[in-house]
Amino acid sequence: MSAAVIEGPQYLLQPNVTERERLALQAAMWEPATERLLAAVGPVDGWRCLDLGCGAPGALRTLARAAGPQGNVVGVDVDPALLTEAARWIRAEGLDTIELRCADAFATGLPDSAFDLVHARFMFAPLGRHDPLLAEIERLVKPGGLVAIQEPDAAAWQCWPPSREFDDLVAAIVATFAASGGDFNAGRGMQSLLRARGWSDVGVRAEALALPGTHSYARLPLLFAASLEPKLVAQLGRRNFERLKAGCAAACAQPDARVTAFVVQQTWARKAGLAELP
Repeated sequence: MSAAVIEGPQYLLQPNVTERERLALQAAMWEPATERLLAAVGPVDGWRCLDLGCGAPGALRTLARAAGPQGNVVGVDVDPALLTEAARWIRAEGLDTIELRCADAFATGLPDSAFDLVHARFMFAPLGRHDPLLAEIERLVKPGGLVAIQEPDAAAWQCWPPSREFDDLVAAIVATFAASGGDFNAGRGMQSLLRARGWSDVGVRAEALALPGTHSYARLPLLFAASLEPKLVAQLGRRNFERLKAGCAAACAQPDARVTAFVVQQTWARKAGLAELP
């Protein structure tokens, strides 16, 4: 693991215990979806893969399994604490084909055309700056190589029976992303962005989760509220913020409550140029 951290734009969701718990839960919940994404992309065994903004553990296990013992996976993240957790997890899992680098996603310092596949999940939504991030991804992928991107779309994020507080807290979270330069609905436009950059063989699929209200991930608006609390309080006021949190928690706690999480839009494409894949 590199000891140096390259300075970059501030991450919207600041590292804390709650945020690290959310990232671990997120990785577990979306792992099957990532497996289906890689199945749609095609065989990647023996490939050199990058998980950009890997967190702990991100999609590292899914990529390592898909690449197989002859492949290699590099995880990049800007947060040394997350990488320490990821390293501990990798040792426990016995995944010796994974290496970690501490670097800014916009300027990784990795060599040009170093990877057969670059994967990024939930990077564009909090960071924004789509063009610079795509430019770095494009630099890292070999000619003929693939990019696979997973980003959210908040259209389906709702509770049943309907809850005004749940809906309003979700709307405030989406607005906070936008006000901070991010885009919670980044998944919607990824296909167009990749086509505009000249990528070919663009594919799209979507994944969603329907959960009982008592499930930990159904309460995701409350986890985001904890990570974004200063920004949400500034937007809503303390009293309204606490009211929405309480109402959201009460809605999820109803015996028959069901929550649909945001949709994950999965987009993949091939970099122009003569293929150099294994």
